[in-house]
Amino acid sequence: MPNLLKSAALAAFHRAGGLASVRWFNRQGLRILMYHRFADRAALAGQCAHIRRHYQPVSMTAVSEWLYAGRSLPPYAVAVTVDDGYGDFLEAGHPVFAEYGIPVTVYLVTDFLDGKLWLWFDRLVYAFRHANVSNAAIEMPDGNVLRATLESEASRRTAGQRLADLAVAMSPAERRELLAALPRLLKAELPEQAPHEYRPLSWDEVRSLALSGVEFGAHTKTHPILSALTDPEELRNEIAGSKARIESELDRPALHFCYPNGKMRDIGPAAVEAVRAAGMRTAVTAEPGLNHAHQDAFHLRRIGADPSHQKMYFGRRLAGI
Repeated sequence: MPNLLKSAALAAFHRAGGLASVRWFNRQGLRILMYHRFADRAALAGQCAHIRRHYQPVSMTAVSEWLYAGRSLPPYAVAVTVDDGYGDFLEAGHPVFAEYGIPVTVYLVTDFLDGKLWLWFDRLVYAFRHANVSNAAIEMPDGNVLRATLESEASRRTAGQRLADLAVAMSPAERRELLAALPRLLKAELPEQAPHEYRPLSWDEVRSLALSGVEFGAHTKTHPILSALTDPEELRNEIAGSKARIESELDRPALHFCYPNGKMRDIGPAAVEAVRAAGMRTAVTAEPGLNHAHQDAFHLRRIGADPSHQKMYFGRRLAGI
């Protein structure tokens, strides 16, 4: 019953024009959307049409100029960002954004693009999806045991995502040990290179996208949880090394940064200072909310977005609810 009442109240809110009122109230706030994957071009097109109908798309370069040079942003400003650098951005994301004339900034995990790794959370989920056991018992570093029944595709995905969420709190060494043990525990084979569904953009594709107007920023070399890195040199290398790698491929400055995982507990003051020292101009988090004048350029908030989001939900999030 509570869910039915909530659904009815939300429907009434939309019919009464409540969304337009919230949008107007928040018109001076900057929205930064955070995408990752693109599987549904038609759904993404619907979201882009909504953006074009109600908002003013701006680039992260324009956001930087707003923060540093005092240049104004239009009312209803929205910037679109994409994390990690998966190949499906080229296949299903960029064509739609380009069709609607929406600028995009893509944050790259550079060792991922260099073929040195595929992203650790994808490896966890993949291992569970391809497990050859019906029950799993994974001992955690704190001594607790994660138990899961793997009887369906849905249960396998859920178990993999659950472990990935828990692994965020692990040290890099603990996470490496876990990843090394998973194939044996789950009797699953993990390929050395990322399978096609998890493949990264190639550097040739990045250069082609850059020529078409896509901005690229740094997202570290290996996607670690930065607050867990205790070695200052390792922290510097993850951040400045990622920036330098992009600049060597594109022959242009990489001035925008994205913190892996992006919650404040995953960042830490040392990482923020390393981002400043590397010469970045902006840095985005995964903390939700809008951004306003005099915002700290290294703690920008974002709104999670995905083509799978239901239309009214997407509209409410973008409006600032």
